Amino acid sequence: MTETIEIRQADGGRQLEDLKRFLVRDPSTRTMGRFQLRNTEPAAGTLGDGLDVLTLAISGTLALPGFVQVISTWFKSRGEASAAVEIKLGTAKIAVSGTEDQAEIRRLADVLKAAYPQDTASSGDGS
Repeated sequence: MTETIEIRQADGGRQLEDLKRFLVRDPSTRTMGRFQLRNTEPAAGTLGDGLDVLTLAISGTLALPGFVQVISTWFKSRGEASAAVEIKLGTAKIAVSGTEDQAEIRRLADVLKAAYPQDTASSGDGS
């Protein structure tokens, strides 16, 4: 089963292109899948804000703690304590800003993991 992670700039900033470059170059995230930057569709009857969304299709949750860690590290390397991105998987949303410690990173990854649908076809019940 494949699910899509969406990453948005929480404060409406336009740094997702830099984040995409960082994720594609980082050895622990570049093999997770294909990162795509796309424009969001405006709400009906509005011009929209033109904010971009960075997406990543994943087929499992094993690498999520490392993924959250890399994004936190990116913020720390930029020295932008007030900025954050919102990461959405299914119905779960978390915010990552670079101020997280290891325990918080694990907790945030667990929130995303809980939203990932379980593959019932491989449950082993023979049906």
